[in-house]
Amino acid sequence: MIRGSGAVVAAMSLILSGTAHGAASPRPSFDDLLANLKSPNAKTREDAASSLGKSRRREAVTPLAALVRDPEPKVRLEVVKALRELRDLDGVPALVTSLGDGDPKIRREAIEALVEMYAESPSTTPVENFLDIFSDEYDRASIPPYTAVDPSVYQGLAAALKDEEREIREKSALALGILDGRSVVKDLVAAVSDPEPGVRGAAATALGKVGTAEEGKALIPLLADESEGVRKRVLKALGVLEVKEAGPALRQMYEANRRKDFGLRVLACLSRVGDPGQGDLFRELIQDPDPERKRLAVEGLGRISDASMLGAFTKDYQRERNEELKLAYSFSLTLLGNRAFLDSLVLCLPSKTLGSRCRGYILEMGPEILPELYPYLNDPEADVRAELCDILAALGNAEAIPRLEPLVDDPSSKVADRANRAVERLKRSTVTGATRP
Repeated sequence: MIRGSGAVVAAMSLILSGTAHGAASPRPSFDDLLANLKSPNAKTREDAASSLGKSRRREAVTPLAALVRDPEPKVRLEVVKALRELRDLDGVPALVTSLGDGDPKIRREAIEALVEMYAESPSTTPVENFLDIFSDEYDRASIPPYTAVDPSVYQGLAAALKDEEREIREKSALALGILDGRSVVKDLVAAVSDPEPGVRGAAATALGKVGTAEEGKALIPLLADESEGVRKRVLKALGVLEVKEAGPALRQMYEANRRKDFGLRVLACLSRVGDPGQGDLFRELIQDPDPERKRLAVEGLGRISDASMLGAFTKDYQRERNEELKLAYSFSLTLLGNRAFLDSLVLCLPSKTLGSRCRGYILEMGPEILPELYPYLNDPEADVRAELCDILAALGNAEAIPRLEPLVDDPSSKVADRANRAVERLKRSTVTGATRP
């Protein structure tokens, strides 16, 4: 009895103690958080902005956007972070405003938020990692082709290319590459003369994403840049843009580094630019014992359309045992007009080791190869049909839609799913009028 009474007393003491110290505060409701955005206490506004970002409720966007000019930098930063988490396009105007914020941390956060608004990238991926080394494929855009980026975003990022902070300029250049900023490509061309190598390299990478061969000419002087990192980025961009005028400078650079690892990187670019003046070098290198140099020479001769090699390449293909070299011959022979060799590239698409190279070759050939690809949509191998669905979607030509639609009912679920995605992507591209190389 006494022991029982003691337990009751102890329980009452705990209750009274809790009452004395105050019970835990209830979690603020959504409406409370909206009200807290107007609090005279900066910390309350900051906490409310943070919580609203985690709420995932788009109704929070407008009241949050109203605070992008809050007098307290910590509040403005939390607002931008919240808009980044919500990923709602209604928040874009506020983020563009934040590109001009007086606090560099806020400007940096705004750039990354805008990229995540439009690009199909994980929210944890930093901008520089997302674009730092772009794909060699000719589907160079990092946003879906049907995505319409608000023009104010391009203007805001272009202005940020002149920011006083090096990191802001660099991230802005990369962001313009990701977001397909062709409308402000002249600003990127100007940025290749930035005093900071990181910015020059980022601008070169972005030009490789959104520029043309004509604009790529501005990169040729950067082949002599003092920064090795810049030179590497320039080589990549010149190759993707096929800047033929870079041929002589690249040839000089290659001869100076012929037996070095860097020389192979230069040769890869030289092979891509398609300068007919380098035919003698490629004809020399197809005799090189190194398979990588030989491969690049074979590809280079195909790209410059050296028809004199057609007979020799056909014979060499039959004698070649190296699978990568056989594919290079197939690629060049197809470019030179013998479309029968396209067969080797298409049938090798499912290969784990060589499939990506075949995909790159086919995409490089562009939409003109489409008529030769369509028959393979009936290939007995499901993996071949599935890979072709992806390629037709990447080539972005709406005429492929009626060819793909029957595969939506393919007996292979893999093919059916990929065909469905390809059809939907091409339809969206047609609606928005979006076209990309």
